[in-house]
Amino acid sequence: MNSLDNFYLLKHVVECSGFSAASRRLGIAKSTLARRIGELEKQLGMQLYHRNVRRFRLTNFGNDCYQHCLIITAEAEQVFALAERVRNQPAGELHVISPPLFSAAIVNTLAIEFATKVPEVRLHLEVTMDEVDPRKTQADLIIFPSFTPLPDSSVIARKLMDIEYTLVANPRLLTAKTIQAPGDLKAVRCVGLGNRSTHWVWRFNKGKTVAEHRFVPVFTTTTPIALLEAAREGLGVASLPSSLCANDIASGQLVRILEPWTPQSSQLFALYSSSSGLTVAARQFLDLLIERLSGDISLSSF
Repeated sequence: MNSLDNFYLLKHVVECSGFSAASRRLGIAKSTLARRIGELEKQLGMQLYHRNVRRFRLTNFGNDCYQHCLIITAEAEQVFALAERVRNQPAGELHVISPPLFSAAIVNTLAIEFATKVPEVRLHLEVTMDEVDPRKTQADLIIFPSFTPLPDSSVIARKLMDIEYTLVANPRLLTAKTIQAPGDLKAVRCVGLGNRSTHWVWRFNKGKTVAEHRFVPVFTTTTPIALLEAAREGLGVASLPSSLCANDIASGQLVRILEPWTPQSSQLFALYSSSSGLTVAARQFLDLLIERLSGDISLSSF
């Protein structure tokens, strides 16, 4: 039976690309993980990963073994999910991942409220701007903003809301410049929200007309608050969630530009793996989130 536990540990070591990150995820000492994987190698009589290399890398046999690990652990998770559904009572752990801006607006308060009402559930709220794959994480529910559709059929994506964006700049940046069409943005600096591998392109709509602006940003960040600060300082034109920059526009610190063109909206999804489905706790949390969003008019153009 210990071998099955070791297969579970191997899965996490591979997904974390090494023992150190897996140790942090699982809360198990790195030395213990290495010993358990070593025991598994002895039981199998085969080496699972290459030694003396700079990055963790599986052997050919190790890679085949990992594919079977995915099947074994997925089946085990479905058994536990089935048991919880039969009980029909929320219990155990609930891991929710949310982006910072949305978390500050609603999820932080909602998570505390849920934890208070359902003390049988140990809720962990993780706030991050990183892109998280629900197939490769232990999170039960991932709140994820996206400008593009999510085509992966192994992931269930439930749309929560649209997020409107506004193109803004510090008035000083626009001195002696006229920005009337997307092509005019070539004359000004731009700052971007995204990771380092982002393809920097803004899409705009004016009625049925669609236009694009491809650019090389002078500053990039994964944090909307940092992008807002960059726009305030006049570092460049920014496309920001409308609710985030509304006060700055009202005060005159930032101005809307390129009207009546409007930046493409993003969509906020709740993601979870289709292989395991939602636990009772996760489903109740999601239902509460949807109920709160539908009843809070101030979040309708978040």
